[in-house]
Amino acid sequence: MGPGCKLSFVRVLSVVFLIALLASCRSGGDAPATAARERVALVTGLGGKVDVLRGGAIDWVTLGDGNGLYEDDRLRTFKGAWARLALDGGSSLRVGEETMISFGGGVTVERGVVEGELAAGLRLKTPALEAETATSRDIEFR
Repeated sequence: MGPGCKLSFVRVLSVVFLIALLASCRSGGDAPATAARERVALVTGLGGKVDVLRGGAIDWVTLGDGNGLYEDDRLRTFKGAWARLALDGGSSLRVGEETMISFGGGVTVERGVVEGELAAGLRLKTPALEAETATSRDIEFR
């Protein structure tokens, strides 16, 4: 093997190493970030455009049916859109169009309409009201 072959082999090896290094630095999406956080709800139905802002993220992404929602996430629906959520404590919510809610120590309705059946112990907040349910009940916040 001549000196030119050794140099080519070193270049190829360097390129392979660089590609492997870049692949290991690539972001894996939401999986590692959400794995460390507690899931608080599961999306059980969607209609129209619904986005989620994951806790610690800066970009909104489209939410899919069957996706989990975690502490510090925010959900928004657009005109004509809705989302049905099953909360881990047994509550169920229907998030109406043009609504924004956030998760963290309960559910905060930042704007819009949320309807559902609340299980005991759920903490629900709006800009004007904060309530914790003592028994299961149907409720609608506007």
